[in-house]
Amino acid sequence: MSAGPTDRGAGADDGGGRSLAFTDLDQEALALRGRALGACLQAGDSVLLHGPMGAGKTTLTRAIAVGLGVSHPGRVQSPTFTLCMVHHGRGPSLVHVDLFRLGGDGDEGLGGGAGFDSLDLEDLLLEAGAFGEAAEQPNLSRGAAMIVEWGSRWRTPPADHLAITLTRPSVDRRSLFAAATGPRAAALLSAWSVACEGLSSS
Repeated sequence: MSAGPTDRGAGADDGGGRSLAFTDLDQEALALRGRALGACLQAGDSVLLHGPMGAGKTTLTRAIAVGLGVSHPGRVQSPTFTLCMVHHGRGPSLVHVDLFRLGGDGDEGLGGGAGFDSLDLEDLLLEAGAFGEAAEQPNLSRGAAMIVEWGSRWRTPPADHLAITLTRPSVDRRSLFAAATGPRAAALLSAWSVACEGLSSS
């Protein structure tokens, strides 16, 4: 599969009820689906990853980076302590965020606390083109796609994003459920589904 984003049309509906599931994936099968997703990503896309520790969120992100055309995908590590890393390549940049250290629903931070302000997630999204105002910014670069690990800890995520939940039913197997929350994510989900046709699970 060639690296870099692919063209895709607008979503056929508002994204409601659009979902995709993969079960019983080994590590290579998970990576194949991640690369397929990366090849479908475009500037302005937002993907929120959910799942427990060790479910494969960073592994999936690294595979997405390969498909997106990031120059050094092997350098994609979970930015638990830096919170955010930006990776560049032939296509849109990859903004990789990890919200693990910002706490759960009962903690201060997201939703207006110091943690959210210092991370400048809204500014990153603006640059990525996830907000409509981004089209009016004259100095935008090629833009970026955003992957957010521990996405449930972001209290005000973009209304239109792709939510992916990873589970680990056994030591060497992963399951993945993806749902679109809006038309842009629905178009991404549809393109990803087509790109995954024929991929093996083991």
